[in-house]
Amino acid sequence: KVADILFQRGDFDQALRIRQEEQLPVYERLGDTREAAITWGRVADILYQRGEYDEALRIYQEAQLPVYERLGDARSTAVTWGKIADILYQRGEYDEALRIRREEQLPVFERLGDIEGTASTKWGQAQIELTQQEYQSAADHLAEAFQILNRLQRPDGIAIVGATFGELLLAAGQLDAAKAVLETSLTAAQTIGSPRAVARISNLLSRVDSPSGPPDS
Repeated sequence: KVADILFQRGDFDQALRIRQEEQLPVYERLGDTREAAITWGRVADILYQRGEYDEALRIYQEAQLPVYERLGDARSTAVTWGKIADILYQRGEYDEALRIRREEQLPVFERLGDIEGTASTKWGQAQIELTQQEYQSAADHLAEAFQILNRLQRPDGIAIVGATFGELLLAAGQLDAAKAVLETSLTAAQTIGSPRAVARISNLLSRVDSPSGPPDS
């Protein structure tokens, strides 16, 4: 719990020390492979936040995936694949990141009936597709993710996904749809108290009457 709090505060060095020096040795000594894998993943999460992508990727691939696969933990395996895809996306390896979203994540979440995982995966797909200028496919995935997040009443996701979806609709000239999505997203952003999201969405709403070209990302 202490490491979680430190991580949330951005004290990555201290959180990393606790994970590596106080938690991992205990789980490994006890032979608790699941908890060790979970803790290794949290170490990798910290490294990812620090921009140490190569080492984070190695941990996800070598210290987590094999354990979850051996345990038959399909959901944790899919989640870990998602983190790998995030790193590949950051490194510009878009094709492989998209393959992982399509083949390693989405089928698992759909089979498990994990709609939150499904929404997250479709959001991840859309981000890659926007980078590759595959706007129609991105719009389809954003629409699905936005619908799920509204059903789940997740204001954080509604604000983030809705802002991008609304911007894409605005760029496509679908002004009524863009306005509806952005207004819903603005309410969500206000609910979670995110000034940055509120400012972004408000700016997009002000552009509804003067649409421009496709978004850059």
